[in-house]
Amino acid sequence: MKNLCFLDGRLLDASAACISPFDRGLLYGDGVYDVVRVRAGRALHLARHLERLRSSLAAVEIPAAAGLDAAGERLLAACGLEEGSLFFQVTRGVGTRAPIPPPDLVPTFLVLPFEQRHPPYGAREMRAVTVADPRWARCDIKSTSLMGAVLGKLAARRAAVDEVLFVGPDGALREGGSTSLFVGTAAGLLTHPLGGRVLPSLTRERVLAQAQRLGIRVEERAAHLAELSGFREAFLCGTLTGVQPLVAIDGQPVGDGQPGEWTRRLAAACAAEEEALLQTLVR
Repeated sequence: MKNLCFLDGRLLDASAACISPFDRGLLYGDGVYDVVRVRAGRALHLARHLERLRSSLAAVEIPAAAGLDAAGERLLAACGLEEGSLFFQVTRGVGTRAPIPPPDLVPTFLVLPFEQRHPPYGAREMRAVTVADPRWARCDIKSTSLMGAVLGKLAARRAAVDEVLFVGPDGALREGGSTSLFVGTAAGLLTHPLGGRVLPSLTRERVLAQAQRLGIRVEERAAHLAELSGFREAFLCGTLTGVQPLVAIDGQPVGDGQPGEWTRRLAAACAAEEEALLQTLVR
């Protein structure tokens, strides 16, 4: 893969790209981002990811950058990325270091390619550790201010597990550091409702659609950590994660510690959906 990026309307060698030290993305984390899965040289669900990016931009009052779709496709074709991701970031732009931004800033627009392998859906048995959620109350905005998520990921690394799960003050399991959480109970699947505490995950959306098609009951209600002994199964999902079984939380097995039936069925359904989409893009 060629080491390229797209910055403010220009396709550049990434080593030559420069962003001002006065960019508000650097000084304040004043920006938003989104990540698109790439397979066989194609950006999957690109339009939906850019729709979410525009929603985040509107929520923080940053003007939407023009040519988002074209920039991603142009960079993908130029760099030769076959499998990995495209990272889109828009900051409020360059200005003096003051909390209140001038009204006439020009946003900084960056797209980066990353080469990485995606594990097959359902193939990676994951383990997680829980932490009290330190993040802000607008997790529905995909902000570049990710210190809460970084702290959670560091906790996961210290525990030698794959993911962190953020827990609310009432013990509600919200989501992972970069994944959505589904928990299987005797009544069906549970997943945290949308709102400021969780990201409106596009993979979560896909899982809900497949569950409806397969007749699997899902309730958008938070599972609670105190109920862990009663969980029958669980899985995590996300753009780059896919759908993967969660077999242990805080060192305690989830159910029998094996991938559950609903996890297997939904992983297979989402994998088949992705393959069908890929075929339409490759033709």
